[in-house]
Amino acid sequence: MRWHNLYRRWVLQRHFRFAKEHLGDYFFDALTAYALGLGKLGIVEAKEAAWALSQLRKDPIPGFSGQLEDFFFTIDFSLHERFGHEVASALRRGLSRNDLDLTVFRAYACERLLRVLTSLSDLRRELLGLGQNHRQTLLTAYTHHRPAQPTTLGHYLTGVENLLSRDYQRLRSAFQTTDKCPLGASTLAGSPYPVDRKALAQWLGFGGTLEHTYDAIAAGDWALEIAYALAGMATSLSRLVADLLFWAEQGGFLVAEKISQGSSIMPQKVNPVVLEHVRGFLAELMGGPTTLGHLNYSTPFGDVNDHGPGVLEPLYNLFYAAEGAVALLRVALQESRFVPEVLAQGLHDRSVLASELVDVLVAGKRLSLAEAYPKVQGMLRELSSKGRTVAELGLDDLQSHLGFGDPELLQALEPERFISRRKVLGGAAPEAQAIYLDYALNRLKLERLELKELKSRRRKALRTLAQEPLSLLGDTRLQSSTQLHGA
Repeated sequence: MRWHNLYRRWVLQRHFRFAKEHLGDYFFDALTAYALGLGKLGIVEAKEAAWALSQLRKDPIPGFSGQLEDFFFTIDFSLHERFGHEVASALRRGLSRNDLDLTVFRAYACERLLRVLTSLSDLRRELLGLGQNHRQTLLTAYTHHRPAQPTTLGHYLTGVENLLSRDYQRLRSAFQTTDKCPLGASTLAGSPYPVDRKALAQWLGFGGTLEHTYDAIAAGDWALEIAYALAGMATSLSRLVADLLFWAEQGGFLVAEKISQGSSIMPQKVNPVVLEHVRGFLAELMGGPTTLGHLNYSTPFGDVNDHGPGVLEPLYNLFYAAEGAVALLRVALQESRFVPEVLAQGLHDRSVLASELVDVLVAGKRLSLAEAYPKVQGMLRELSSKGRTVAELGLDDLQSHLGFGDPELLQALEPERFISRRKVLGGAAPEAQAIYLDYALNRLKLERLELKELKSRRRKALRTLAQEPLSLLGDTRLQSSTQLHGA
């Protein structure tokens, strides 16, 4: 068949190129598993096809010629040429490109999701390490873009890690949705051959089988869920980037020269551009749900190209942006340094301790909250009108404005004292931070162990499928002439 040049260029050649560059092994894996499924039913030629595929995958697949429609038919043609029609045809029994393609797409997405999860886990470990090192590094915390209260840099960084732990779980949930095997669903009603779909999933290293054959080929939500989870992660990371850029502007976060760039005209400039590149990647992730949503929106519940091969390039771009953003952000934190004296500058005038002064007055039963708040507020306004700061307060000022000239009230204006009193669960006090760090590090350890097991499960299954497929049927040799055909 001869296709129109434009159709070849914009559809067939494009999809073939993507499949050859990114999906080749996944196609061979899925085809081999299905051949074994037929072989398990006693179809000898299917066993031969499984062995033939293990040999064929060792050789380069020809490029797009325009004579064959796609990557699958290129493999099919090579099987016919090298191993004969009986072997090649056996593989096609009950197999549809519908379930084959979606098995390949999901397997590819699972592998890329594991890479993103690993990168995010590494970033969280970096944040916890920095949090440990900066448990006592004073920081001016902001609310509504204005200085609010003292905390520590460690408390801030571990707070970000806690947020990212939920992004990790959302990505893990997207992985769980994707990690289900459609193979054996055939066109949509199921294969006419009673292949063991659970065995197919196990051989391919999937976590389970997609329970419904119609849903297996019609669903596009798995890709959409990935896009939403990545966009959620991007939202969280963008907030960390915003704060790092704010501190970099003030000189509180010095980005390493090896990840900075200078100006073509201003010799004094060292620009923290790595963070801008991170932000650019994150912006791409924010567009993912829109793209994937439209590829699913108003399509019939069945096999269509929109949410079939149509999701591959968008997903590839999202995975690329996600890995790039997380990797660059992690190296920015590793290679750069915080400047404690700059981060604590907002504490020097002690205005952010005003709430503590109110609290000490109330806790000591000197004044009610209704009395203490306006008195402290009035004192601050008068100080400001005279060009003075809270740091310049004396006992006479306290006596005049509050009615108490007590040295304890001046002690309340020390940032370290403020922090030491925040001992509640998750609080800023060193003891509370230590408890949280133990919890967070243990959580991360368990997640990394699970991640290692997921990778190992897939790696072990796919290695066997590629190298010793017939061992999965307890058959180590072929009672046929397949080896002669392949010689």
